Amino acid sequence: MSAEAGARPLAGVKVLDFTAIVLGPLATRCLADLGAEVVKVEGPAGDGIRHSAAVPAPGMGSIYMALNGGKKSLALDLKAPGAGEILRRLTDWADVAVHNMRPASARALGLDAATMTAANPRLIHCSASGFAQDGPRADDPAVDDVIQATSGLADLFDRVGDGPRYVPSVMADKICGLLMAQAVLAGLYRRERTGEGMSVEIPMAETMSAFVLLEHMGAAAFPDRPAAGPEVGYGRLLTPHRRPFRTRDGHVALTPYTRRDWQAFLRAAGEAELAEHPRVTDPVRRNAEVAELYAALAGILATRDTDEWIRIGRETGIPAAAIRPLEEVAADPDLLRGGWLTETEAPGLGRVRAPGPLLRLAPGAGGRPDATRPAPALGGDGDAVLESLGFDAAERAAFERDGVVTLPGG
Repeated sequence: MSAEAGARPLAGVKVLDFTAIVLGPLATRCLADLGAEVVKVEGPAGDGIRHSAAVPAPGMGSIYMALNGGKKSLALDLKAPGAGEILRRLTDWADVAVHNMRPASARALGLDAATMTAANPRLIHCSASGFAQDGPRADDPAVDDVIQATSGLADLFDRVGDGPRYVPSVMADKICGLLMAQAVLAGLYRRERTGEGMSVEIPMAETMSAFVLLEHMGAAAFPDRPAAGPEVGYGRLLTPHRRPFRTRDGHVALTPYTRRDWQAFLRAAGEAELAEHPRVTDPVRRNAEVAELYAALAGILATRDTDEWIRIGRETGIPAAAIRPLEEVAADPDLLRGGWLTETEAPGLGRVRAPGPLLRLAPGAGGRPDATRPAPALGGDGDAVLESLGFDAAERAAFERDGVVTLPGG
């Protein structure tokens, strides 16, 4: 398995990807986008996300395609008697190993940090699980909904009058996936300086709790001193008026933030008197009474069309946008031209459109990849991966015959 050609920052870095669903595959997709060679090791049934959302062909669903572009697939039954030697050679080959399974499951399969780093001391081992491995819930199962509930994210909706709700996106998985990729990069940088591998854990519940509290600690941030403001929560975000505002012909997102913003907008909207009110000009009152300001803003925005408010926002330097339906975003020609959405040809599927790299590299640092390899069929690279590990044709055939590996059509 040769390092990927090109100047992308992680060219030559070899990643063993034991992840599934969203969190881990997003992390390893980011590494692949940066030039790493990623071998996705799946069980005989494949990653469960292969069968979710739009599925035009078995095992090739739209979410799977979005998260696994640029990778290779090895379908390996880690429980099979003959799998140990394959895992040993893969571990020797790799710079990075990533999984997002429960700690007990990882230990049973020999994918835990202690086992893998003992076999390869230079390995960067990164794992994610629902809960911290040194906590009372270490082996409890978790999904994105459970983490949104545990971290307080679902409670935020209750505080604005909607009742507890989940963000209609796998937000915890995606945030923790990005942090997982960040952790791998930190590990690789440390190894460059010290020559040593390392292991790092991303516990979803604890990580997301800290993430939610960044702006919502409120007075709880000062347990030894009284503080003005709510015990927890950031009022600007927790007013029920903070949502897309209804206009005369639709909805608009428009957000004055500073004193300058509020005054510029209110004057342009014909509300000069309110622009000079202490509720606007006094930063302490503006923070404390932001709900009342948003309520006033809602009344003002209802009097004109969306396009007019966007024009005023542009003229006054205030962020404003119409509400775009998902269908429009998914077909945005500017996203396609800029490479934020990519199209590739996949056997049996024709054109496949998927989110492109989440990072834009400068020219000379890898830039925009000319083409992203489409997400692989289950086991689609198995024979080539095994050959590169030194297994001869007879050994590879035996692995397939015995069910240790699964090749396409097998």
